[in-house]
Amino acid sequence: MELYQYPTRQKCRLYEIEAIEIPIVYNKYGDYDPNGLVYVLKKDAKRIQEGAWRNFSQEIPQPYEEVKPLVIRANVGDKVKIVFTHSLNRSLSIHVQGLGYDVQTSDGACVGYNRDSTTKNQIIYTWYANREGVYSFQDMGDTRSGEEGTNVHGLFGAIIVEAAESRWLDPETGAELESGLFADIYHPVHPAFREYAVFFHDELEIKNKDGNQPIDPHTGLPSATTAISYRSEPMRNRLPLTEEHADTGEDISMSSWVYGDPAPPILRAYVGDPSKIRLIHGGVKETHVFHLHNHQWKLEGDNPNSTIIDSVSLSPQECFTLDILHGTGSLNRTIGDVIFHCHLYPHFHEGMWTLWRIYDRLEDGTGKLPDGTKIPPLMPLKDRVLPPKKDKNHPGYPNFINGTFGERPLQPPFGILNADGSNKIEPTKLEEKNFVENFRPGALYSDTCPCHTDRCECECETKEKIKVFEIALIQAKIVYNHFGWNDPQGRFFVLKEELEKHGGLDSYIEKVEKGTICVEPLVIRANAGDCVEVRLTNLLPEYIEESPFQMKTKTDIVGFHIHLVKFDTIVSDGAANGWNNIAGARKYETLIERFFLDTELRAVFFHDHLFANSHQQHGVFGALFVEEAGATFHDVSTGEELKFGTKAVIKRKDGTSFREYALFVHDFALLFDKNGKPLNPPEVPGSHDDPGVMGINYRSEPMPERLKKDEDPAYIFSSFVHGDPSTPILETYPGDEMMIRLLDGAHEEQHVFNLTGMNWKREVSDPASPDVASQTMGISEAFNIHITSKYGPGDYLYYFGGIDDAWLGLWGIIRSYDQPKKWLKPLCKGKDQILPLPPCPGKDATIRKYEVAAIQRKILYNKHGDHDPDGLIFVPLEELKEAFCENYQPKPLILRANAGDWIEVVLHNLFDFDNPIQYFDYPRVPLDMKHKPSMRVSLNPQFLRYDPICDSGVNVGYNNREQTVGPGESKKYLWYADKEYGACILQSFGDMRNHRYHGLFGTILIEPPGAKWYRNFSLSKALYEEQAVITAPGVENFRECVVLIQNGIRLLDKDGVLIRTASGEDGEVPDAEDTGEKGYNYRSERFANRLEKDSRIARVFSSKIHGDPATPVFKAYTGERIVFRTVMPADKPRNVGFAIHGCQWKEQPDDPYSREIPIQGAISVGNTFNMELKDSICCPGDYLYRSGSLKWDIESGMWGIFRIMKHGIGNKCRNVCRRVVDCMCRGK
Repeated sequence: MELYQYPTRQKCRLYEIEAIEIPIVYNKYGDYDPNGLVYVLKKDAKRIQEGAWRNFSQEIPQPYEEVKPLVIRANVGDKVKIVFTHSLNRSLSIHVQGLGYDVQTSDGACVGYNRDSTTKNQIIYTWYANREGVYSFQDMGDTRSGEEGTNVHGLFGAIIVEAAESRWLDPETGAELESGLFADIYHPVHPAFREYAVFFHDELEIKNKDGNQPIDPHTGLPSATTAISYRSEPMRNRLPLTEEHADTGEDISMSSWVYGDPAPPILRAYVGDPSKIRLIHGGVKETHVFHLHNHQWKLEGDNPNSTIIDSVSLSPQECFTLDILHGTGSLNRTIGDVIFHCHLYPHFHEGMWTLWRIYDRLEDGTGKLPDGTKIPPLMPLKDRVLPPKKDKNHPGYPNFINGTFGERPLQPPFGILNADGSNKIEPTKLEEKNFVENFRPGALYSDTCPCHTDRCECECETKEKIKVFEIALIQAKIVYNHFGWNDPQGRFFVLKEELEKHGGLDSYIEKVEKGTICVEPLVIRANAGDCVEVRLTNLLPEYIEESPFQMKTKTDIVGFHIHLVKFDTIVSDGAANGWNNIAGARKYETLIERFFLDTELRAVFFHDHLFANSHQQHGVFGALFVEEAGATFHDVSTGEELKFGTKAVIKRKDGTSFREYALFVHDFALLFDKNGKPLNPPEVPGSHDDPGVMGINYRSEPMPERLKKDEDPAYIFSSFVHGDPSTPILETYPGDEMMIRLLDGAHEEQHVFNLTGMNWKREVSDPASPDVASQTMGISEAFNIHITSKYGPGDYLYYFGGIDDAWLGLWGIIRSYDQPKKWLKPLCKGKDQILPLPPCPGKDATIRKYEVAAIQRKILYNKHGDHDPDGLIFVPLEELKEAFCENYQPKPLILRANAGDWIEVVLHNLFDFDNPIQYFDYPRVPLDMKHKPSMRVSLNPQFLRYDPICDSGVNVGYNNREQTVGPGESKKYLWYADKEYGACILQSFGDMRNHRYHGLFGTILIEPPGAKWYRNFSLSKALYEEQAVITAPGVENFRECVVLIQNGIRLLDKDGVLIRTASGEDGEVPDAEDTGEKGYNYRSERFANRLEKDSRIARVFSSKIHGDPATPVFKAYTGERIVFRTVMPADKPRNVGFAIHGCQWKEQPDDPYSREIPIQGAISVGNTFNMELKDSICCPGDYLYRSGSLKWDIESGMWGIFRIMKHGIGNKCRNVCRRVVDCMCRGK
């Protein structure tokens, strides 16, 4: 029964789906999940079960082709009926994210007071396909994260909504397709395209062919497995070709010449085919980084101003559509094997990679690969020119590549120079017949630089000009800070001319190790339209020597893999993927590669791809900055033209200029202290269990070292107390335009960049994108932080917000001088010079005044007794007496102001001298040390304008005004809200390590100009409420729900026992970033507490059985405008997601091109979101809001209920607030 119908649709599409349990075999080596759970079409269930068991019963279990995540399709406007059945003796469901449905009948969950829409046998769901896109579905009957759960075993899938009137056909046969990962999509008007559904998933419960836990053959340690679409190709199974123990075979581990093709499904297309990748995260824990080689897409596919990217962070249950620019083969129509993978290297290592094969000739099903495998047919898209047929001289990729199956791939012809400069590899006659007409070294099979041939079809200012970079890769000891932390086997790129300038390699290394040369990641620059040739010479030792971090590892060949630019995939990828050549240089050899910079790509990442997992964490990364055409690059001190460097002044053609800085964050830095002691080594050398520390540009300023001076943590960032940090100081003058090119160089962790006192547009080229003051990122992602906001003189703190990151030294200073410095040349100012903030409010200004107290008190997180006895909170001063009552329920501080207001906050520190804040070693941080926590507090707002010296709330650098408040003291802060920012985090910089996880944070909400704020169901003013009604002139009224996400809370149960929901693998200690509990707004609703009353996991969200959760129950009426203000002020760097069942919102609120999403992923400390729900909610009921990560967020308490009520039934709002002008209930 459907309580509320969506508008009648023209077509009802029926799918009968069954959940079955089978062994899922992940590869030809026999790795399998014995308890696999999959959705299948009911008509296919028996055949798939029989086939799966038949293949599993072989001597080495083999994958069954038809065991794939279920992907179904519909058209925009369709009504989709799902008849779901199973016979597995447990409650299961199908919950879809992003489509319309009645939450009472089709949610696939048992939430609040809704009907139970899980089932032990059969149930019917009705969905409404409102918008094009890809939408994930999964079981919500068992959301546990461990082996007993369902999602981890594969119970997920997706529905793709195509444009109205589209059809989907089988790519191999051309027949109508009912389900499948891959399809060819045809439309009466629009061009046909290839469509590929790609699922990333993690935390697999895998056995090897013998039924045991897989073991890494090099380390002897248990080996994890990550997967793509129920298949995985972990490096542990691709053994090296030699018996040498130091030979891991990493350089050839992705080569089909040695091992054949990988197990995960291979995407296939003809060069030039329009293509879309539908990317889905079906996993339960990690935020992965999807990276596709040599192809790009726009963050917002239809937005001409949107950022061009080739890597994206992807959290559990998120989906993306990647509309590939220029089709397969990209702009330069390259052919060959294009790899895509998770860029987090341990995940790559554990099997999360596969290929996109681009053909140059027609594949009709008769061809074979070099290993004898039959090539399946591939139907050409019907509206495109037929690919040419094969002939004797053109056998089609890869059969013209010189090589022998079972042996190492060969280096590219003309692409390798010997030590004496001579060419090493000559092409075979067959290879040469397949070269393009205008081939060059590094560009044999595709015309990489069309602007540099006689067939130029584009405008190019630099025709016939090739920009050549001669680069060497070398090893030297790198010292990270003045405390002596160092990497004795540091590896980095350097221009060869720098080696010559300093007397050769040995002399250069000596100067680096003496500290007379300051090494940073190599940054080179070029312009849009340039053709770039890179010549990389390998000057590395052939081995990484054994250490407490690593086993002795052979690294005898290196490549140069670059992002975003265009190149010939077969010979210039810097890798050895599929049937391509191995594009790498052995010792003293030089690799030649060629790239085309087709547009202003800005920050472009490069690194070695052959031994990335072995040595990228030692520093093997850099960047090419692609500036606008005609721009020039200059030294910040002299103004002379600059060849390389992390700091520059960029002069545009129009005469304006800006300061440019490169910041590379990196983790797994394998460092030793000044006495040679390893810093955070793994238990066993070679383990990927979060070894080492972190850095910025090969530098760090670790908090534990500063705290050894026994100084108050309130001055941890003070240069007066500790001197300037070793990390980069970004120097500027007030009002100078700045561009921070932010990149993640290594190795596994997600990070989040924060900056005090400044903000920027999320997309540098899109003025409609939202203002942000933080940026989450993963390895290989690059962001462009364009500072055009007003700022004055002083020191500003930049830092990475997760406490593990900041603790290990990921922070630094932006220094804005009030007087000229001889080492910093002023910019040429343009007509739009940025002016600093006025020093004080004008006489007509609105000044909002607040008084806030910081107090110590117990925080009770739920009715089950989970609590933080050492809680630290901000409270409005007028609530102080109440706040010390036993029955007071603390809530995070929520302030409000309007755009255009000045905000005056007086902060009172009421901490008790006789009750000093205690140090706790849990939740833990790497390299923790016992120290005395600070009793000082402060308030720092995101986004708002203020004087950094007087009103920032941060004692940073050489700012000379005290910004923190000691016990018994008070301080007045003055801030200005220049825009309607929505949610802004308030945090204390008195002691990041010891205050945040106890609750010392808040938020200030900047509402529309002239807004009034009311309690959710009354006329009283809502100054501090987490639910409110906002009215403003010229703005539709809305209900506001405020969510503060907490990750890493120290909680004790009712008996005073420390709670540790997260557990490590096989009883091991969990990663530091996974310690601590989860919740919202000082409340948490752990599964463990609810399951004590009723152990049925499918009912764990039920209010009928357990009562409402402790987390906020937000309330509204049908048809209302709703805005969620969602922020993450604390504390751990592990990314989370935020989903609301049955709802969508614009990812970028004011951008007309923004995609609409049902879940926001990659949320970390410092992130803020203003989520206006799309379309009025028309169905009453209880809507679950939660994290998307099942491991361990939801079971640790990170979920709550959004309750939608029907108008006219006990409607207090109608009775109470109808007198408000333009009340949102008026007329309903």
